Amino acid sequence: MATIGHYYILSCSSAAKDLAVDVQRLATLSGIKALPHSVDYEKTTNLNERYRVSDSSMANLLNALALATDDAFLGFAHPKVPLRYFQLLLQSLYYCKDIEAVIYTLITGLKLTGCNLTLVKKKSNFSLQLSHRHHDPNNFLTEYLLVFIHRILSWLTAKSLIMEKIAINYTPVNYLQEFTLLFRSPVLFDQSGNSLTFDNEYLALPVLREKTEFQEVISQFPLIVLRFPGDETQLNRLVYQKLTAHFLREQTFCTATTIANELNMSTATLRRKLASLLTSFSQIKVDIRKEQAILLLKQPTKTIEDIANSLDYSEARAFSRVFKQWTGLTPSQYRKLMPI
Repeated sequence: MATIGHYYILSCSSAAKDLAVDVQRLATLSGIKALPHSVDYEKTTNLNERYRVSDSSMANLLNALALATDDAFLGFAHPKVPLRYFQLLLQSLYYCKDIEAVIYTLITGLKLTGCNLTLVKKKSNFSLQLSHRHHDPNNFLTEYLLVFIHRILSWLTAKSLIMEKIAINYTPVNYLQEFTLLFRSPVLFDQSGNSLTFDNEYLALPVLREKTEFQEVISQFPLIVLRFPGDETQLNRLVYQKLTAHFLREQTFCTATTIANELNMSTATLRRKLASLLTSFSQIKVDIRKEQAILLLKQPTKTIEDIANSLDYSEARAFSRVFKQWTGLTPSQYRKLMPI
């Protein structure tokens, strides 16, 4: 399961904050605990020591920011972009036969939002050059759109498209290591523009996704942007999926041994491999519990006792104590923040 660094939590919410949106309230409702005002990523070398949140919490925050600013671009756009813009754009890609057709559809769709995407073909490769007219002092919107383009092209072809290079017209300050996680390809800084470069062979790749897959991605948006292509096959993601499925089916969590057996490995091997991915079985279980707790708290007919029982806690008091550790609020306080 992907995790998102603190820098991007601050960066994505900067426009909303300038619009006087209560960003901390939205973060809390998304399952993100109160954060310090800033962080210097370059002073720490261990990525696991930095504040990180799950991709689902980040997706909740992005959707909350869009709603609060009435802008699919999270308050960065002038004029605002309709809230369902990305979902409608994804729907239009269903009718494309190959990646070249997808690119031309993206060019048309992005132009409607004040963004210019240009396809530049060369002998052995092609570049997608991106610019936009919106206020973007920290380059968050630029990075978000570049990531969106790469993720959607990869998802449509059911493979991770490798970029030959990425060019950006600035140098990331205080989050360079975090930035490299976005693309995992060579990056050229302080260039004349922003672009992604791919092998020409990719243009002819067919779109392989079915309509039901489009519907699932649209309903879960923007998770597709937050997950690197191919990460769904990583062990931590498989464990997350199996644990979640078991919980929703049985209303209880299975053991690490059960999951290890399903994955044809020993429990010790499972724990060791998860540790190499900077996570653990218990941490994945905590993430699922937090996600489910937030979903259940949004159901007014569920009492705190009901939710505690559903999440396999011995009593409501134990659940309340843990929930406050997650969000800084008790479940009752959290519910008071929720819109009526």
